Amino acid sequence: MRKSMVWSAVAAVGLSLGLAATPAASAAPAGVAVQSAVPQQLSPEIQQIVDNLPAMRARADAVRAQLGLPDDPVRDALIAAIDPTQYECSTETPAVVSAVMPDTSTWTFEQILAVLHVLLFQMSLIDAAYLPQTGPFTYGAHGEFTNQVNRTIKDLGRFWDIPSSDIELVPAHGRSMLDPEVNYRVFTAVYGFNAEQSRVSADLVAHELNSATLGYGDLPIFTFNAYAASGGENIPGYGIAPKRIAFGDGVMDGFARVGLGDVAPQAILAHEFGHHVQYADGLMRDDLPAPEASRWAELMADAFSAYFLTHASGASMNWKRVQSFGQMFYQLGDCGFTAAGHHGTPNQRMRSALWAYGVADSARPQGHILPSRSFYDLFAAQYPTLIAPDATP
Repeated sequence: MRKSMVWSAVAAVGLSLGLAATPAASAAPAGVAVQSAVPQQLSPEIQQIVDNLPAMRARADAVRAQLGLPDDPVRDALIAAIDPTQYECSTETPAVVSAVMPDTSTWTFEQILAVLHVLLFQMSLIDAAYLPQTGPFTYGAHGEFTNQVNRTIKDLGRFWDIPSSDIELVPAHGRSMLDPEVNYRVFTAVYGFNAEQSRVSADLVAHELNSATLGYGDLPIFTFNAYAASGGENIPGYGIAPKRIAFGDGVMDGFARVGLGDVAPQAILAHEFGHHVQYADGLMRDDLPAPEASRWAELMADAFSAYFLTHASGASMNWKRVQSFGQMFYQLGDCGFTAAGHHGTPNQRMRSALWAYGVADSARPQGHILPSRSFYDLFAAQYPTLIAPDATP
């Protein structure tokens, strides 16, 4: 199973390109939207890629469901336990999404098609999560977050009482997709696409991303996520996948653009480490419908993150920084109430983080770290209040 920090930027970019539905809305087959924007004359190779895309997306959706990846098609029926009329969700685009949105007005059809592949199949992030990686590793498109990230992962390993020496932390650089072999091995080994489909799509992505217009692969939208992979999946040709956190450059770069670069890397990494605490302690809820199970896990990971960030023996952030990461979690909320990967509304995510701050702030004696299961018990007792319709942020 894998859990992620945020929805992919596919939602926002899809809207601007007219190519893909958002997670919170009914998803149309990718090929339908692409066909509507197809120029009259395409080369045989590009036409083949367009024709292949609907089947590739359908296959990828099935594989992602098997792996526990949350970006599945939206459920048709509203889950009875989640009433969207009871929650405050702004219709405004979050500032961080606006900050990473590129100007798409000059993109060619081939560039749009390549970007659609990236957003649907997330090759750099999937490669980082499941396939062999070699260091040395840097974090951020220019390595600017490397020291911050390396320090935080060490602190998290000391803070939480789970075995963590086998959790690998690896970067997901968008520029990795300039290598067609990276794209090809994701398409074939992880998604199981046939060799011919994989080769033409892998080459298209590598060729089109290698331009200034598409940031030479490093546009933040391409890696605007982080993954916690629980490990154990058998990847054909590569063996058993390890426990891993794949950390996309884009999500760090994006929050830096809105002035949260000093808290976002620690907060996001602490959230993903929180998922590994859940895996180790068996805290996931298989008895709940998919949207509610995901919301439960994500709000708990937010709480694990905030507890570490504010604890005197963790990152020890002050109130001003607490307010900053509270705003960060707020911007990552969603109203995809029927989506299998629903993460919680903006208010719920900020509320969970601020509640955990209160737990850390009231620790007696100062510096005492609750065992992970004891913190979980507090969270489980508080959960009904955290998601209550009449609760305040």
